[in-house]
Amino acid sequence: MGKKTYDWIVKHETGEFPYQGKECYVFTRSAVEDTKDVSFKNGDIVHFVNHLKNKEGKNIWMVGGGELLHSFIKENLVDEMILTVAPSVIGKGIPLFKQGDYQLDLSLKGTRNFNQFVELHYEVNNE
Repeated sequence: MGKKTYDWIVKHETGEFPYQGKECYVFTRSAVEDTKDVSFKNGDIVHFVNHLKNKEGKNIWMVGGGELLHSFIKENLVDEMILTVAPSVIGKGIPLFKQGDYQLDLSLKGTRNFNQFVELHYEVNNE
């Protein structure tokens, strides 16, 4: 996740860190000391993600907003996308999809409802 998402979670989460027990990395431009739950990274995203892909384990799940997602999209590192639609429209802030010279073609894999929220699960049709 990106640092802004991490900061939001820490500020708004009541109780324990929600991703305890999982390898959790926060990408940041500044030097931040690791915690018991999070390892902070400020190096090359592509190199780090490729390192993770070569390790034993499960899928890599990226959570967060437009800044980090844009970096992943630029480097063709996104193969699935799960979007959650909330019943709220916000007219300011960082957009989820930054303006740029790219196009993602998606295939719907499934949907789920959570009370007032809808989750859309897509496969990214990379070339």
